[in-house]
This record gives sequence, C-alpha cells and structure tokens, in this order.
Amino acid sequence: MTALGLNHDESVSQQITSYADNDVYRPQPAPYVVDNPYRRPLDRARLAGIDWQRPLTEDRFTSDDSLLANRLLMNIYESDSMFLPIDGLRGKERDFAAFYDPGSRVLADRIRPTAERFALGFLEESVQVNGHWDEAGTLSHLEATIHEATTADFPVQTAIEQAADPRRAAEMLMVQMALDGLTEATAMSQNLGGAFGPEQSELFKIFIDEFGYGVFDAKHSSLFTDLCRSVGMRTTPHHYWFFYLPSSIAVNNYFYRVTHDRTGFFRYIGAMALLEATFAPWFARLTTALRGVFGDAVDTRYCDEHAHIDQHHGRMAVHELLMPLARKHGPVATRGLIRGVEEIRLLSSLADADLLAQLAWTPTTRPARSAADLEQAPGAPEIRDLGPATAFETRVADADTSVDVSSGSVQLHFSGTGDPLTVAAGSGVTVPKGRLYGLAADADAVVVVSTR
Repeated sequence: MTALGLNHDESVSQQITSYADNDVYRPQPAPYVVDNPYRRPLDRARLAGIDWQRPLTEDRFTSDDSLLANRLLMNIYESDSMFLPIDGLRGKERDFAAFYDPGSRVLADRIRPTAERFALGFLEESVQVNGHWDEAGTLSHLEATIHEATTADFPVQTAIEQAADPRRAAEMLMVQMALDGLTEATAMSQNLGGAFGPEQSELFKIFIDEFGYGVFDAKHSSLFTDLCRSVGMRTTPHHYWFFYLPSSIAVNNYFYRVTHDRTGFFRYIGAMALLEATFAPWFARLTTALRGVFGDAVDTRYCDEHAHIDQHHGRMAVHELLMPLARKHGPVATRGLIRGVEEIRLLSSLADADLLAQLAWTPTTRPARSAADLEQAPGAPEIRDLGPATAFETRVADADTSVDVSSGSVQLHFSGTGDPLTVAAGSGVTVPKGRLYGLAADADAVVVVSTR
C-alpha cells in the first residue's frame, strides 16, 4: 500500500485484503473479544478467496461468503461512529488510532460499494416494486403488512421456550440483538442532518426517545446493557463477534447502507417505519419468554420499553413521517418507501429462519469417518492442525460438513454462550449446511474436515 494505505493499481480484492491487514482486524486465538471495541478479526485468507464480481444470491444469504462480507461491511460502517472503552482508553490508544486510521477509512470508501453490491445486491432482484404507488395504495399496503406482522406467531420466542437448553437459546438471540442493541439508533442518526421539513423533526422525536431524552440510564442501549448484565452476559460491543450469524449482521448493515446512501432515504424510512410499527407485540412476547427462562432475575425493561414506546413510534413513523413524505414527494418517495418495507420484511424473514435453524442445532459426537468414507467425500478432505496459538474463527458450513478428530481433543463452539462440545480423537461431528461453528484446542490436535 502507498501513503494513506491506498494503491490505485490494486484490484478491489487486493484492496479488501489490504484493509483486513489493519492491526485491529488481525486474528486472535480467543473465541471472545474482551473489553476492546476496536478488535474485530477478519479472516484475510478467506476474504481473499471470495469472487467479489459474483454477488450473493438470496439462496446464498447464509453462506460463509456472506458472513465474511458482512463482517467486513460492519467494520467499514462502524468506523464512521465513535467507540470508546467504558473503562477508559488507557492501554488501547494504538488500537483506537488503528481503527480510525485515515488511510484505512479512505480504503474503506473505495471497497464499500463492491462489498455492498456483493452482500446486499440480491435485494434488487428479490424485491420487485412494480406499478404506480399513490398515497392511498401506499398506506393500504403498509397497514396490511403491519397487521400481518402483528397478528402472526412469534416462532423465535417459541423456539427458545421449547429448546433443549432454553437459557443458551435465549442468550444466542441476545447475542444477535447486541449488534443493534448496544449502539441503538446509530444508523438513524445519519439521517438527522440537512433540511427536509417537518418530517425531520418527527424523525428526531423518535431518535431522542431512543437516546432516553439525554438521560443515560434511560437510553435504549443502556437498558439493553442492563438486560445482558442481569443474566451474566458481557456488554462490551462485539464481545461475541465470532457468534453473529451472517443474516443478523446483514440486517444491521442494511440500515447503515440506506442511511449512508442519501438516495436510500425513503427506503430507510419505509424499513424503519415497519419495524417501529410491529416491534411492540414482538417485545412483549419476548418479555414472557425471558421471564420463563431466567425468572425474576432478568431485567426486561429494554423489552418493556419497546413494547410500550413502539406503539407510539409506529404511529408517528407511519402517519407523521412516512405518509407526509409520500404525499409531498410523489412517486420517487412512494416507490422507495414500499421498497424499504419489502426489503426489511424479506431480510427479517431470512434472519428468523437462520436463527431458528441455529437454535435447533445441538451437535453431538459420533464415531469418526473411516478412510473409506473420506474417499467417497465430494471434495478433498482438509486437514487442520489446531493448538493453543491457532487463530480462532467461526465459519458457516456451505454444505453438510464432517469434522473428525484424528488426534488430541477439540472444542466445537456453536453458540455465543455455554460450554462448547468436546470432541475427542476417534470422534466426529456433522455440521449441517448453513450452520455457524468454530474449532479450538487447548493442546495440539488434528482434525479432518470434509463434505458429506
């Protein structure tokens, strides 16, 4: 790289791997990022293997490439926001400087469009907004969509209650929620500037509610922190970095994308309005589920606040913000608003399916595959040496995958909390397609990874 970390002769793929060379994105052996909001490991080698000219399709939304690309995008977006360690910056000054390094941010601006097209470009094909959308049609469609969402079942909450380990399942949901919960309304803040009439003030009303009207303890992210702390979970941003599902990161990235691109403003309003108008019953049901799992010890004020305030936010977002924009700005606005509604509707559905599949998977050991079985595997088996210094990584299985331990003992991580599954020599685990997992070893071990 040249000065400012930028070489105009590099391909986009080379620029992406150069971006991943930043010290704060380097690998680490631990499965958690402890008390450091700047450390966000990116697997340079796997990033280098992505064909960035072949964007993800909807059926590859929960692939390993999706996980990698969305991690990359999250780092790009969040370097525009201020993060400071809760216990002070002393000892982390170099990481602070590296995360906000001007050269890294210039490089981020160059690779962001490619990464966005790769990770989220499928929405252009999967969501089609055809025909003429007038004010009445826009409101009718939105009201029908809200009714459908608020009267539907709540499969994630039900899955937690029926899980083999309900606590682990509830905490895995909270890991996914932490992506937004610990920085709530950050994307929204990017649309507060400028001048766009009374609707600007309506948006600001929602924003200041999210920030507790300037009272830190009432700020929604503070309430989420209290929720996590009440059940013994860590509250540093991205402590559970390795256990975010690709779909969860993508939903968060979507809001950054449509607020970063000013022409995405109407899409943002549509997506935001739908969520604000449908969150109240979802969070009320979550309170019930969490109390069933954790009892009276759990602090559910975060959920209770959303169950209350989002009834008002939904009304404000639809009738004081979205519809006035549609009325004032015509077809460009209405098509963008409807597109935002349908895009977040699709992303949320895909994310729910991804999480439900992860919650349903409880890995168990079995005898290791024989040499004859491995010879029949669709691809060449990969032999991995693991040890205490091996960089920890999680990945998504792109096909049904067999992890067999040849020597030593390996821990298979499959959720953000709880003990990993220990797999001893001579044993193996089958990882279903689409499931997130990571491998670690306290002493030297050898595993054979193959497709089924």
